[in-house]
Amino acid sequence: MLLQFSVENYKSFKNLTVLSMEASDDTQLPMNYITIGDERILNSAVIFGANASGKSNIFTALTAAIMLVRKSSIRQVSESLFEIVPYKFDNESFDKPTFFEFVFRIEDKKYVYGFKATQREVIEEYLYEYDKQEPIVIFERSENIYTFESTELEAELLPLTERNTNNKLFLSTATMWNSAVTKVPYLWFESMINTYSADFEQLLHQTAAMFEEDKDGALRQFTNKLLHEADINIDDYELEIKDVSHEQFLQQIPVEIRGVMNIIPNGVNKSLNIETVHTIANEGKFEKYNLPLGEESQGTRGLFLFAPILKRAFEKGETLCIDEFGASLHPILICYLFALFNNPKINKANAQLIVSSHSMVLMSLENLRRDQIYFVEKNRKTGVSELYSLDEFSSLEEENIRMAYLLGRYGSIPDISGEANLWD
Repeated sequence: MLLQFSVENYKSFKNLTVLSMEASDDTQLPMNYITIGDERILNSAVIFGANASGKSNIFTALTAAIMLVRKSSIRQVSESLFEIVPYKFDNESFDKPTFFEFVFRIEDKKYVYGFKATQREVIEEYLYEYDKQEPIVIFERSENIYTFESTELEAELLPLTERNTNNKLFLSTATMWNSAVTKVPYLWFESMINTYSADFEQLLHQTAAMFEEDKDGALRQFTNKLLHEADINIDDYELEIKDVSHEQFLQQIPVEIRGVMNIIPNGVNKSLNIETVHTIANEGKFEKYNLPLGEESQGTRGLFLFAPILKRAFEKGETLCIDEFGASLHPILICYLFALFNNPKINKANAQLIVSSHSMVLMSLENLRRDQIYFVEKNRKTGVSELYSLDEFSSLEEENIRMAYLLGRYGSIPDISGEANLWD
């Protein structure tokens, strides 16, 4: 589970910015967090903010950091770290490193992993493991000098540093060369935290393999039940999967997502066509009709393609990070999806959901705790974004946070002049 994500000098987040999934001492809505030892970890969080405030930059920062870890071991020696995009509105930040840090828990252990990097090289990197209270320094890296907690760790990891390069992350390199101590935290980045957008084409290509691999029909059953509970008139679906060349496959993928997908192998790839099955009353008889998924409503398409993502998350305990969540979903359905993450009978593996949204239905203390609600506001003069929690504001008795937000108490709303002098 993700406990905390920090970023500095990435796009509009010039200053150190922290998104925390650690619950406060407030006992409100106990189903919205789980307790592991002495830590209370939130099941979900929502980020609100005006358009162009920087909300999406939180998710692109998460994507950049995750993909830097995943793709590091295959990076060419001369290849730049193009995922690094520093703040560009001053003369100093562009040459300063970008900083990422993750605090996460895997079963009974907590890890802290972070690094600083420019587009040319990794400046600093570290991995700590908390077995109890005190951290164990698995490794620390400053420039190309490595230090380790113990002689045992040094004996295992020091020889592997010679296989690393300035533009690669040692966490990835050590794992590729079969380091046992880095494997578990690396695999968390590989499969336990993922970022998504609500774009149909992106979701289709990110979920195609899941639909194809559904040999026992468990995903089909989950998807159909999810659609039925959402009151969507789809009884089933049909798949057509074709082998296509690598070049044909790449042509189907939107250019903007090729850099954030897992590595696409050369050779034969898959083309997926989906049709939904509807049962329609026709002259006193019920008949089945197929409809291409692309002709369904935007909300139906999104929910359908999120089904395998949700199923896998609930089974494995993934952290899902979704930008622009719920833009085409009914407010009741949005609340329903969030409630799934608070249901221990469904969310048995402690999956998490982190989203950005404009859906005001989520801005309610009946649905979310104060520490689950975040805002992003951008300084119009400097272009710098700031992320902060509702929990940082004093609590008022019988508070209507939705109305307070719209009235500007928490900032993070558009500043509309209201003059409408568009032609003057």
